[in-house]
Amino acid sequence: MIDERIVTEILRQRLSPKRYAHSLGVAQSAADLAERWGEDRARAHFAGLVHDVCKCDTVENMTRLLEESGHSFIDCERGNAKLLHAPAGAVYLAKEGLCDDPQILNAVRYHTTGRAGMSLLEKIVFTADLISAERKYPDVDTVRRLAFADLDGAMRYVLHFIINDLERGGKPIHLNSRECLAEKR
Repeated sequence: MIDERIVTEILRQRLSPKRYAHSLGVAQSAADLAERWGEDRARAHFAGLVHDVCKCDTVENMTRLLEESGHSFIDCERGNAKLLHAPAGAVYLAKEGLCDDPQILNAVRYHTTGRAGMSLLEKIVFTADLISAERKYPDVDTVRRLAFADLDGAMRYVLHFIINDLERGGKPIHLNSRECLAEKR
């Protein structure tokens, strides 16, 4: 893992001030969850810090980066920045030599959709992204409490909400999210 100060400066340049603040919050939440659930605090902090490294990139840049890496797109990913930024972030971190830890790269890759068979670090970053201090959605306090009492329960709660919300809006749902929720039932 590269020196976090270098990564922090890269993030300041790549992200909006709001997204940078969010990344700092996710890093803190990930570290706190790691301490609670027995994962390495420093790795979780780093993964939380870099999880949105490509969030402010254009769809075109993320698509090009993923195409160059051989990424196999599914229909709902094409043109969808919300879904592309996570796998693009993992590719960017590896390509730029900022991270060579496959577990951290997977935590970044799946922090938006989840997936079946997630590692503890992946679950922590997925959940930390949803409970960081600046998050202000109606059930955030419930999710925060659940995250420290039942990590899988917190994920199940959030995935159920996200999938229902996407279905109500007629938006596509990533297969990874469906499989992740099915595993949590």
